[in-house]
This record gives sequence, C-alpha cells and structure tokens, in this order.
Amino acid sequence: MLKNLKPYQILLSGYIGVIIVGALLLLLPWTRRGSLSLTDAFFTSTSAVCVTGLIVKDTQGFFTPVGKGIILLLLQIGGIGYMTLATFFLFLLRAKSSFSFRMTMSQSFPELSIGNIFRFARLVILITLALEITGTLILYPSFLKYGFSNFKAFGHALFTSVSAFCNAGFSTFATSLTRYRGDIIINLTVMFLIVVGGIGFVLLQDIDEKFFLKTKKKLTLHSKAVLIFTTLLIITGAIIIFISEYSHGFAGFPLKEKILASLFQAITPRTAGFSTVNMSILAPSTLYFIMLFMFIGGSPGGTAGGIKTTTFFGIFIWLYNYLKGNEQIIFLKYRISEETIKKIFSIFLLSIAIIFTSTFLVMVVEREGVKTHGFLPYLFEVFSAFGTVGLSWGSFHHKFVSLSADFNIPAKWVIIITMLAGKVGVLSLASLIIEKKKEEIGYVPGKYVVG
Repeated sequence: MLKNLKPYQILLSGYIGVIIVGALLLLLPWTRRGSLSLTDAFFTSTSAVCVTGLIVKDTQGFFTPVGKGIILLLLQIGGIGYMTLATFFLFLLRAKSSFSFRMTMSQSFPELSIGNIFRFARLVILITLALEITGTLILYPSFLKYGFSNFKAFGHALFTSVSAFCNAGFSTFATSLTRYRGDIIINLTVMFLIVVGGIGFVLLQDIDEKFFLKTKKKLTLHSKAVLIFTTLLIITGAIIIFISEYSHGFAGFPLKEKILASLFQAITPRTAGFSTVNMSILAPSTLYFIMLFMFIGGSPGGTAGGIKTTTFFGIFIWLYNYLKGNEQIIFLKYRISEETIKKIFSIFLLSIAIIFTSTFLVMVVEREGVKTHGFLPYLFEVFSAFGTVGLSWGSFHHKFVSLSADFNIPAKWVIIITMLAGKVGVLSLASLIIEKKKEEIGYVPGKYVVG
C-alpha cells in the first residue's frame, strides 16, 4: 500500500497517525489527574509530536508520571522524526516498505543518496541519544542542588534534556525554567541542546565526517550557511533583547541574569519554547522581535520548526544579487540554483498565508477575547504554533498553561492544524492540493508590471 502513496502523503499520514495514537493514550485514566476532553487530548498530542510546547493542561500538575512518559515519547518521535525512526527499524527488519520510507526521506534530504539514507538515520539516532544522555547527566546534579530527590531530579533532567534537544519546549516545571534564570550550568546546557538540535543533522553529519572521522571532505555550502546564519541570529538577538529589556522587563535582575536571560530568549524562539522569563513582562517591541525569530525557526534537517534560517536569509541573498545585477545567485562563491530560489519564495509566501489565515480565524472565533486583551497575544500564539515554538503570553484565566487554554474548540483546532503545518512543512501540505502539470502549450510572454 505504501508504494502507491507519494512521499508527502506518507509523511503527513504518518504524523497524523502518531498524533491519533498519542491522543488516545492520553485519554486513558491513569495518564492524568482530572478530566481531559478529546480536543485537549489531540491538542496535547499534536503539540508533543510537532515539538511545539503549547499546553492547555499543566504538564507538571495534570499528567501522572505515565502521562509525562507518553508525552516524552511523542516529542522524541517528533524530534527525531518518525520517518527517520521508521526507516531505521524497517531497514533492520529488512522490510520491503523500508524503500518507500527511504524514498520519502530522500525528498527531505536531497543531498543524500538512497543508499546512504540508513547510515544517516543511524547517525541521527546515535547523535540524539548521545546528546540527550549527556544533557541528562549534566542537568541531574544541577537539579539535585534545588532540593529534589534523586528520582525527581533525574526525571526533571531527562525530560528537560530530551525536550531541549528536540526543541519541544515541554517542561516538567509549571513556570518553565524561570526559577533557574541565574543558574549558569542549567542555562548553558539547555541552550547548547537547543542550538545543536536546531542546526540540523545534515550539518552534524558534516562535522562528524570532517572533525571526527578525519576525512578530507570540506564543509558544504549548506553547513557554512547554517553556521553563519545561526551565529548571526543568536548574537544579534541577544544584543537587541538586552538593550530593549535592560530597564524594562529585566530591570530588577542582576547583570548576570540580564545577560543570561537575553541570550536564552534569543535562542529559545528558534524554536524551543523554554523560557526563563514570563513573556508578559516583555515590551511589545521585544515580543515583535521574538515573533520574527519564531517565524525563522531553526535550520533544515533538524528538530526545529519555522521557515528555516536558510530560507529566510536566502531571500536576502537573492535580493543582494538582484540589486547587484548578477544573473546568477552567488553566495560564498557557490551558485544557488533557480529551483532552490523558487522553493525559498514558495515557502516564505505560503507560510505568510498560513499565519494570516490562522490569525484571522482565531480572531473571528475569539472575538471577545481579542476585544478585551488586544491583538498581540493572539498573534503571538499563532506565530508560536506555526514555528512549533511553544512560547506563549499565557492564559488569562488559568495558571501555568498557554493562551490556547482559553480558546474555544474551533480556535484550538485552528492552532492544532497550524502546529501540524509548521511541523510537516508548507510545501508538503501544498502538494496535497497542487499537482505539477506539464505545459503542453507554449504561451506568448505578457507584460506584467510590479514594484
């Protein structure tokens, strides 16, 4: 049956299947403390599989250890990518359907040949486990210092490490990491896991081959671009947030906490969702800037969402070359193909369209809330959902949950679909309704004025 499905159909149906199973498991009575509606179960499962972190129930207080374990499993599947896991295990089992999954993965990673897909999947799993275990071992003694028992400290460390590397933003702490805003070890560990998970496994493979396997292979254009763009965003973001909030939201913080909070808030919107400060204390200008970061997201082939760093900066690379009058699009002495440029603009425009539509629908069904609390919190929630970030203004009626907890059922389903769109990718969703057709007729060029 898989042979008859196209790659994007396998990708989307797989994620929907995992979400459904996750929702049904969360509805079991021993996973939670209290009632859980079908919509809220699907919301939580989607948020976990799409590694978003928006919550309508307090993860710490509402879900039992079994429930937290299910959420942890779902976000691990979403972080690594169910396609990677399926390819790996089906290949080990020598299943015939493994070829269909390898074909789908090759669509997501065109630089890999079909024969190298299994090795890549194995590398992804090994890197993920190694970094998550390392993060757990570093965080465990740090949480012990705050009076937790051995079992609870380990549980917090494991959940935080997996969630951070998967760029999920789910936390076993009701107030995320605000209590640990000044803890250097916890901050640096979580930030490192977020960045490494977000830069993409393609870059990590390049680094592995060049520095650990000692091959003569040079870093690819993609890897160089990701390193440059990621560093630029982190440094620029931290400086802007530090200046913007120095005498505003961070006014009462010691200098060390101001620096750590600025750096953390520059990293977490792309697209982890952890926070060391309450979003509601930040200035509107800072929130506007954070929304841009949530829109950009991480890098291709990683655990992060958003339109990706290479897409966002690709627009400026094209613009620079266009204004220079270059016939070819050149970056770092490499030519970027016309097909790549088309994908960049397609992703950008379709993403804007999804955010605009989702925001409009949320505002329609949450009209009274928008009138009372203003437009910004709802726009922020949609950007967070699409970027699979998990940052939120917070509920106006409940403690320790996202603004989505205040939404009625239709608005929650808008956010669910938006999270799924952000995770699967706009081009995959567009492929569901758009089929490429061969043009049999040659048309005469027409005059079309722009600008």
